[in-house]
Amino acid sequence: MGLGRRLSSKVSGRAIVVALTLLPWFALLGWLARNGWFLSEDAFISFRYVRNLLEGHGLVFNPGEYVEGYTNFLWVLELAAIWGLVGIRPEHAAQWLSVIYTAGTLAVMLWWVARLPLLRQRWLVAWMALGLVCSSATFAVWTSGGGLETRQFTFFTLTAVAVLSVFGANRWGLAAVSLSLAAGALTRPEGLLLAACCVGWFVAHRWVTAQRLDWREVLALVGPFALLVGGHFLARHSYYGEWLPNTYYAKHVRPWYESGFRYLWIAGIETGLYLLIPLACVALRTRWREQGGGVYGLVVLCVGAHMAYLLEIGGDRFEYRPLDFYWPLLAVPAADGLVQLGAGLPGRLLRLFRQLPRPGARLCAIMLFVPVLFYSSSIQGFLLIEGAAKFERHDTGHIVVNGKNAGWLLAAPGMPALIAIFNDLREQTIRQAVGRRFPQHRGYADAQMALWEPYEGRSSSQIPSDAVSALRGIGIQPYYLPDLRVIDHFGLADAVIARNPFPTQTTSEQSATPAIRRRATFSGGV
Repeated sequence: MGLGRRLSSKVSGRAIVVALTLLPWFALLGWLARNGWFLSEDAFISFRYVRNLLEGHGLVFNPGEYVEGYTNFLWVLELAAIWGLVGIRPEHAAQWLSVIYTAGTLAVMLWWVARLPLLRQRWLVAWMALGLVCSSATFAVWTSGGGLETRQFTFFTLTAVAVLSVFGANRWGLAAVSLSLAAGALTRPEGLLLAACCVGWFVAHRWVTAQRLDWREVLALVGPFALLVGGHFLARHSYYGEWLPNTYYAKHVRPWYESGFRYLWIAGIETGLYLLIPLACVALRTRWREQGGGVYGLVVLCVGAHMAYLLEIGGDRFEYRPLDFYWPLLAVPAADGLVQLGAGLPGRLLRLFRQLPRPGARLCAIMLFVPVLFYSSSIQGFLLIEGAAKFERHDTGHIVVNGKNAGWLLAAPGMPALIAIFNDLREQTIRQAVGRRFPQHRGYADAQMALWEPYEGRSSSQIPSDAVSALRGIGIQPYYLPDLRVIDHFGLADAVIARNPFPTQTTSEQSATPAIRRRATFSGGV
């Protein structure tokens, strides 16, 4: 009994020490998220569907018009349940629901580190992985989610990958993965792509490592997903008369690789993808050579396939919204890669500096972590804080990083070249309405809410029953004026406009017509 008490006390003490070392990262994320808190106009499109559903009109934008102008079915149902059962309206519930999913995402990431087989230096990997995520201003911005389903999709994607890598040999675990993938696919359309990556990786990995494939395991992984997602496709066709959401027809004009390349390039510079992906590959190579496991291969496959998808569609109009699930997914293998590099660094340093004492592997890993943390978080952190400050001054203009506002940043080795490329790319994406930062969305939404919220509840008496409004932004005004019939210029909620053919144009003509290109920049998350 005495030994058990001592062991229990030792474990409890270690848990407290680990928790204390992680607290500063949580505090940093909370501070960044507070500065990046916002609500977007686009979220109100889903909110109008929620309102009409609760008022008995069905999942429609305009009563009587059966058009699926949203692509976040599960998110809409959750917000409707919260409003209907608890009485919390979606414009108040959505952001805090996103915070709950953020907490869940961090919990799953730490659970993944704790349960991942044959992982060295678990505490150090957890500490560095959490640091990479919590110091990411982009991750912090989407903690509130702008009222969108972004963080929910991240949670289900990370859960599926983590559970598959830990319980891939258990049929109940595979069924849990299938349910997570189905929830992700019902949250955002990219869930179908990531589900295909998970199933493909599982089949290939099982065949390479075990030289066998049990059809019962495949059925456990595919069956629940096929039932839920296939059932949703059938329900969609029965309700709306289409196999795909109307937003697909409105957004899919033609591939836009030039914009997609710029979008990914600027995201790579700002968020440090050029460091995180190679580090993940280092961890994958080491784990495969020493342990014969390809767990991190699933991470690289999911991120690579999704980047190819973004390259084709041209990016997104929001600030790296589609990339949100990258950060917790890449953080663990990137941190493991740092540990692997740190383990081999003492011998190399000893050969170079024989007079110096041999540094420990943990110290070397931390020495490598510090510059990675700086280069992956400093640019985006500066832009978040500067953007929040400009917003408080009622200025939502474009931020150019230069020696006047970020001299400390440009003093770092290699930063002047990175910043020069970054500024040039930002100028191009701004002209194309791609990757707009949260202060712009927050400022527009705040102004629209101040203008139209007072009219809620008075529209039925003040607006004629046959009134019709044609709008470009179909979120806030239609939500607060539910009796007003709205025609969407971009066709997101209009089946006729969504299917209007676009003329073929030359590159120069496309450059002169941002309104045409704008329809291609919505990547499916309204």
